[in-house]
Amino acid sequence: MGSDFEQQGAFSEKDEQLRQLLIKLDNMNNETAETLSSDDLIAVRRQLAENQTVLRETFDRLRQSQQETEMAVRRRDELNARVTQLEADYEELLGES
Repeated sequence: MGSDFEQQGAFSEKDEQLRQLLIKLDNMNNETAETLSSDDLIAVRRQLAENQTVLRETFDRLRQSQQETEMAVRRRDELNARVTQLEADYEELLGES
């Protein structure tokens, strides 16, 4: 994969292409209507498919991150409970001395 800068450039270029296609779509209702070429339609389909893939991957990463966070919280709670129990045991030992 390229650097973040390269990825941002690619996204900016794709965003601009999509923006231009949307302008064409908006203008189709005007008297001076531009029509979408087959290349335009192919580009729209490709960009929608790419965006769908990116969205799916983003949701997958989000779900994984949430699961990892839940596991970390559960582990922290278990460790806190263990520390509390150890402190109580220690206090009990000190009291018996």
